[in-house]
Amino acid sequence: MKTKKRNRNGSASASPVKLLESELLQLRGELRKTIRAYSARLEIQLAQSVAAVRASEAVDELPKERLHQLRDMTTLVRKRKVKPEKGRRKDLRKIDALITDLHLFLPQDLKH
Repeated sequence: MKTKKRNRNGSASASPVKLLESELLQLRGELRKTIRAYSARLEIQLAQSVAAVRASEAVDELPKERLHQLRDMTTLVRKRKVKPEKGRRKDLRKIDALITDLHLFLPQDLKH
């Protein structure tokens, strides 16, 4: 009497369809987890940028260099060209790059 080999799922006779379905469901879960982690990282960096802007002194008291930085940051944000409704990777890359660029303007003590 022959014994069937057991696959990773422990089933003696799982079809290739079931195996692929199982792998795809795992991939789906990994995608969701990755998106949540990626989004959380960007949200934190963006929140740090907002906190840094809020922490700025009154406009009258800001050094000229800081005023120029704020104008540059505003220009960067205004010039963004993304189409979120399309859900494209290139738009995510643009948003990621924009947040990274904004993060460069932060004082060192607000980055962590």
